[in-house]
Amino acid sequence: MMKNYIKTAYRSLWKNKGFTAINVLGLSIGLATCLLIIFYVVDELSYDKYNTQADRIYRVTENVKLNGREGSSAATAAPLMDALKGNFSQIEKVARLIPTTALFWSPQKFYIKKGTENIQERSIVYSESNIFDVFTLPMVDGTPTNALTEPHTAVISESAAKKYFNKINVVGQTLTINDTSIYKVTGVIKDIPSQSHFKYDLFLSFSSLPESNVHGWGFSGIHNYLLLKPGTDIKQLESQITSLDIKNSFDPKAWVTNGNYLKVVLTPLLDIHLKAVNSQSELDKGGNIQYVYIFSVIALFILLIACVNFMNLSTARSSNRAKEVGVRKVLGSARKHLVYQFLTESTLVTFVATIISLFLAVLLLPVFNQMAGKQLAFTQQSMAWLVPSLMVIVLVIGFLAGSYPAFFLSAFKPINVLKGKMATGFKGSFLRSFLVVFQFSISIFLIIGTIVIYNQLNYIQNKSLGFDRNQVLVIKNTGVLGKQASILKQELKQLPGVVSATMSTYLPTGEDRNVTGLFPDRTIDIKKDVLTEFWPVDEDYIKAMDIKMANGRNFNKQMATDTAAIIVNEAFVKAYGEKHPLDRTVYRDSYGIQPYHIVGVIKDFHFNSLRHKVTPVVLAYAEDRGAISLKIKTTNVTKLMGQIENKWKELSPNQHMSYSFMDEDYDASYRSEQRVGEIFISFSTLAILIACLGLLGLAAYAAEQRNKEIGIRKVLGASVTTIVSMLSKDFIKLVFIAIAISSPLAWFMMNKWLQDFAYRIDIQWWVLAIAGTTAILIAFLTISFQSVKAAIANPVKSLRSE
Repeated sequence: MMKNYIKTAYRSLWKNKGFTAINVLGLSIGLATCLLIIFYVVDELSYDKYNTQADRIYRVTENVKLNGREGSSAATAAPLMDALKGNFSQIEKVARLIPTTALFWSPQKFYIKKGTENIQERSIVYSESNIFDVFTLPMVDGTPTNALTEPHTAVISESAAKKYFNKINVVGQTLTINDTSIYKVTGVIKDIPSQSHFKYDLFLSFSSLPESNVHGWGFSGIHNYLLLKPGTDIKQLESQITSLDIKNSFDPKAWVTNGNYLKVVLTPLLDIHLKAVNSQSELDKGGNIQYVYIFSVIALFILLIACVNFMNLSTARSSNRAKEVGVRKVLGSARKHLVYQFLTESTLVTFVATIISLFLAVLLLPVFNQMAGKQLAFTQQSMAWLVPSLMVIVLVIGFLAGSYPAFFLSAFKPINVLKGKMATGFKGSFLRSFLVVFQFSISIFLIIGTIVIYNQLNYIQNKSLGFDRNQVLVIKNTGVLGKQASILKQELKQLPGVVSATMSTYLPTGEDRNVTGLFPDRTIDIKKDVLTEFWPVDEDYIKAMDIKMANGRNFNKQMATDTAAIIVNEAFVKAYGEKHPLDRTVYRDSYGIQPYHIVGVIKDFHFNSLRHKVTPVVLAYAEDRGAISLKIKTTNVTKLMGQIENKWKELSPNQHMSYSFMDEDYDASYRSEQRVGEIFISFSTLAILIACLGLLGLAAYAAEQRNKEIGIRKVLGASVTTIVSMLSKDFIKLVFIAIAISSPLAWFMMNKWLQDFAYRIDIQWWVLAIAGTTAILIAFLTISFQSVKAAIANPVKSLRSE
């Protein structure tokens, strides 16, 4: 019987090639899109799952409000781990990481010697042997038990071993860091999977750090992780750790006044990548759970549109198959056999579309990877869940897409069918009209979303940032030159085409940040603390960055008192609460109380994502050799780059010079938003294309069902315009209904998305108007293709049988 169902289904589908092609094309595009999005979503949701105990690992996070400024920090106090180990029975194991960016008292740049060359290494973290008890980091050489116990010991990844020693078995070898420190390699671990919220190649022993610097409660640069026992009450433990944290803070009473608070939150390991987007001091930029939701909804929308096409086209051609059903019933066919027949047809179409979609997904995966910044691939592991999933998809979509046509067509009464009393034409089905409205509601929603996302990204790209990122060349790793970095800066300033030069690691588009507290007097009262970025810069920094002065003056190297001078931004002035801050003295508690006097105020400039408001920044007149930035103005950049490289080689012939342009660095910082925009626009276009395919099919069948009516109207003198209008108006009415439904919903949802940006556009009325007009034009052009074809046809052909 099944063989007969398949044979009959094949004949029916082959007979209606146009209908079959539209359905297969729509479903295959929809399924291919869904497969790509599923790969993206699965990759995002798989972060940190390589850890065998991932469900019991939590990170200690602090949520703080102090003096009107709120924030969340992934880094907490150094002694917290020891305090937790002895006082809380719910905790099975503890581990901690301290990134090198937290080492504000020592060089944040690490150079490892390989032969005669010093290579800058960014992938370094300090930790202890218990990191291997909490996280799954398999060791391929050495033993993890005491690998990071002794000072100046290191565990490195396989990639680092190959990079510095050209082999993997390197236990006992040594690494020379910054020409002064020698670390013994005590273990080699497998490379950490890319789906991890931290990716380090070198783990240095925590005991190598100066004890006085990292073991006090005043230092909050540690990432503390807990492996909890099964069944632990998380809320209760959070409350207990909060009490401990407040008790050991600088001023416990400060957290119960002026609306201040300090709360400890235990963040599940599996939530860090996607749900900790607003935390400071994260070890990785992370993703955004909102984008996972958005893409999942888009995938569902596209799949629904493709299924709706199938249902619409199947019911639309019901009149063409009504007599077939009637004859089958008269000849004794049971209804269930008719249902099986139609479900077999839909499943066969879905199966063919699924096979095509798989090939499309493989073909488009490299393009999608480039757009999404991923390295997704069809691996043996992915195929293990993909193939069964595809089989389920074939059955589910085949049933869902074919269910209504199957039960609808099989319910026809033979006597009505054979007498020609079946309802025909587009108006013959309320459900069909509803599905068209549903399709175009989704399409209009996606059009509005696309316009809003494009406008927001365009706003980000063109917004005045308070500094000039154009034509700024950043030479990195200049710290390797030591004192010669200053010589290089002076020589580069003399080159034709170099307008100005400055030397500092801390750049608006850079990754290096340094948060500290400044106080209005020597009492160091935490209730008066102003948390601020604290950047060491030289006297050329403001000119090179083209930052505008609001008040006061720039640094002057001729003035000896400027060694304790600072320049603050307007956000600092507001937080400080002093309208006239010039010549005021503020104090910093950093290995003794250090006074600084304010000599200037600069206008606010953006150094964080536009998702966040500008926060306080202090520029301190001090030397930092991490990078040299050149403001250039030349028509021959290649020639200038050659001159700069020659200057570099004169001072450091064995070191590789790395550089970037500041505008490219800025674009890179918003690459995730740009990628989301590109993906959203691409998939929205596909969704609209699929909807148009369905509308094209419906218009074709509507014209076919009114073929004789069109012929009679033409004989009676109807114009082509009149006939096109007659065939189009029913569809256009449905598009107007879709506009009325989807526009307010899209406005609400996109406004909610924009709330994540501190600096954002407003959704103007014309966005909704453009989306609605676009939908109407797309629908009209799609329908007109078939309507005009029907209107210009020879009426003799449609009326010859009358």
